[in-house]
Amino acid sequence: MGRVYNQNLSKEVNEQLNRRAQIVRRERRILALVVIMVIAIAILLGTGINAFASSKESLEYHKYYTSIQVESGDTLWSIADQYMTGCDMDKQSYIDEVCQLNHLSDGRIHSGDYLIVAYYSTDLQ
Repeated sequence: MGRVYNQNLSKEVNEQLNRRAQIVRRERRILALVVIMVIAIAILLGTGINAFASSKESLEYHKYYTSIQVESGDTLWSIADQYMTGCDMDKQSYIDEVCQLNHLSDGRIHSGDYLIVAYYSTDLQ
């Protein structure tokens, strides 16, 4: 919608006002486009975060116990790395639990020892 020509103003003033009106319309269109892009990005990010969170929540881990034989070079830390996948506790808590289960007061293990360790699985057994 163009600006109406005002007969009380000179031709030059009317042309300047028309150019200014065009600039204002262009700036409004650009602003509207930027707002639409920001909203679209926010929606996409929100959807992605929500999908990631729901996919993580859908995996339900179950805790089981197994007996393992300590091999040469194994440490409680390496055993924790191997068996605590899907576990919510920190590594030190997991190691403390292994020590408690196996009555390891000093936390030392030796090659050939058998340990009871917890592991986590999404399979219901």
